[in-house]
Amino acid sequence: MNGPIAKRFCSYLVVLCCVVDSSLAQHKLDQLLVYGENFTFGVKEPRGWNGDITNAEKFQSNVVLHESGQPLDSTSGLIRIRLNEKVDENTRADLEADMREYRAQHPRIQFKDIPAKHPNYLCLAKVFYVPGKFYEYVAYVNPGPKKPVLFQCR
Repeated sequence: MNGPIAKRFCSYLVVLCCVVDSSLAQHKLDQLLVYGENFTFGVKEPRGWNGDITNAEKFQSNVVLHESGQPLDSTSGLIRIRLNEKVDENTRADLEADMREYRAQHPRIQFKDIPAKHPNYLCLAKVFYVPGKFYEYVAYVNPGPKKPVLFQCR
């Protein structure tokens, strides 16, 4: 597996775990402020990546991060971040549903856990891959029962 990409993804995931209140995000100049109907969150762009809110909808996301040098319409070197409304607190079931969908599309797919921890939020991360074909890093960040949203990163 691709070690440097996994490390960057995990580093980014830790940054994403730091969900910020809209008033705090406005004071941090190094964050991209993402907002929509009834939500606001901040995303820190990792070194070598560029945040894009304008084209995010094309990727069914609220914000995407493009690796520097990649075209804006490319899925290579892309991190998609989407905010979903929570149905419940069973985040593991959401990840398992994604795994079932991928297995239906790619019978040879494999999954590997990626360590992702945050002191306040539940973080679940895996790499979905078919050796020699694709590697996709998938993570869920649940900011807790008092928040009605769930972050999904791919």
